[in-house]
Amino acid sequence: MKTTKIIFAAVLALASAQLSAQVSFGIKAGWNFVNVKTPSIVSEVEQVPDFKTITTRQFGFVSELELNDHFALQGELLHTGKGFKLNENFDLELFGLPLPVGAVAVTKVHYLEMPLLAKAKFGNEVVEGYVVAGPTFGYAINGKVTTRAKVLVEVDLFDTKLDLDAIGYERFEVGGVLGAGMAFKAGNGKLFFDGRYTRGFTESYDVPLLSEKVQNKGFSLSAGYLYSF
Repeated sequence: MKTTKIIFAAVLALASAQLSAQVSFGIKAGWNFVNVKTPSIVSEVEQVPDFKTITTRQFGFVSELELNDHFALQGELLHTGKGFKLNENFDLELFGLPLPVGAVAVTKVHYLEMPLLAKAKFGNEVVEGYVVAGPTFGYAINGKVTTRAKVLVEVDLFDTKLDLDAIGYERFEVGGVLGAGMAFKAGNGKLFFDGRYTRGFTESYDVPLLSEKVQNKGFSLSAGYLYSF
């Protein structure tokens, strides 16, 4: 009987916590600074592709389930861009496309991404700091390679759409997120700003000249608004 009472009390406490939890919904947008992580074997090869960071955009929806004053769960559904830039001094083939000496190729792949984050908060109702961490799940929708000529400045020559399935691109991606930010009370909600580091654990595509694959990585800055219900 005593055990039954304890279980019943625990169920009531959990139900009470769920009823008192505050739910917020909102939107966010920002910029990504993305590149790829190459395997360690790449550094041992003489002619190694020199991957450079590029800038892409992100935007989407945010929801937050506040469990108490210091902890929440946050889910997001984002449209975000990943990729890299190559600028080589030797002939290279990228996704089946010839890249001549001196040409610049910018690869961008658009993803639908769903981060599921644990959120630790500190501060007060007016000004709040927070850290977030958790997994992220993505699906590559489409991509393109923009080829540029580099004279005094980079000039776009043409865009080539990528057939992701034909080139063996791994559309599904699992990754991790670690970030921090600030939020400020604004009306019935809060305005927030944050920075994050994202790392893909899935090997997405082959490195040119090697039978090795690379993983996406990047840093993002974003802002948004969460409305509390």
